[in-house]
Amino acid sequence: MNEKILKKVWENRISLVPAIFTLRQIDIISKHIHKKNLTNSEKTYLYSTIKKKIDALHSLQEEFHICGEQMIPERVEKAKKILKEINKKAFISGSFLYKKDYRDIDIYILSDKRKSYHKENRHFIYLTKKMISNPIFISSLKYSVANFSLDIKPELKRPPFEHLNLTYQMAINEILNKEEERTLRELVFMYFLHIKKIILDSFTLYLKTEEIIKTNNHEKIKRINEMMKELVLKLYSKKYMYLHLSQFVNMLKKDYASEPYDNYPIFINLFTEVKNECRT
Repeated sequence: MNEKILKKVWENRISLVPAIFTLRQIDIISKHIHKKNLTNSEKTYLYSTIKKKIDALHSLQEEFHICGEQMIPERVEKAKKILKEINKKAFISGSFLYKKDYRDIDIYILSDKRKSYHKENRHFIYLTKKMISNPIFISSLKYSVANFSLDIKPELKRPPFEHLNLTYQMAINEILNKEEERTLRELVFMYFLHIKKIILDSFTLYLKTEEIIKTNNHEKIKRINEMMKELVLKLYSKKYMYLHLSQFVNMLKKDYASEPYDNYPIFINLFTEVKNECRT
């Protein structure tokens, strides 16, 4: 039973009696919310007759905010059901809403503390108010079924070059090693965020990433290199990058001489090209 609605009924009892609740029902509600002992008959009355009225009032308060297109209708209804069970400010996003096959159901809950855990096929992610301003979570909220409306100002931060570089190299390595191309999604997200000034919703991000994944390896690497080049030239000082990349390319060449892996020429060619543009 929804305790918040019980308290609201008690606070507004004058206007609700006798139109919706009887004096006896209000008396039982009062004893319940003030932690007074109820008789067995009063308990039965509370969890039968009174509960039905409270549930009916709760259903009138239910409001779902659905953002995004091409959601599977059955999944939307299931998402609503889950949100009713949670009974907290929350939203459901991810592939569960649009893909036939999905790993788990991503359930984001607004909370005072950060935590995350799995239970069966549900992934519970507790977000603080500060965390929700992160563009990656805004991306999820932009394609979601939510039980609240929230206007959020994104907190934009330039990623450290080391993080961007690692993301880029992992995306290339996943292609060459014929692994699942999961890191590409992050690079695409950063590209649209910092170059196009757009926070892609999670579904559109999936579509943009799939466009690249469906091409051949040569085209994939070409498009990844193009995104990486734009990001580096846009986000960082050209003077700094010229000095940094000069050292970095020399290090890559030495590593390639001792360990001639296929990824090194790709990295060397791209960063040499970027370095030269920084000089000009």
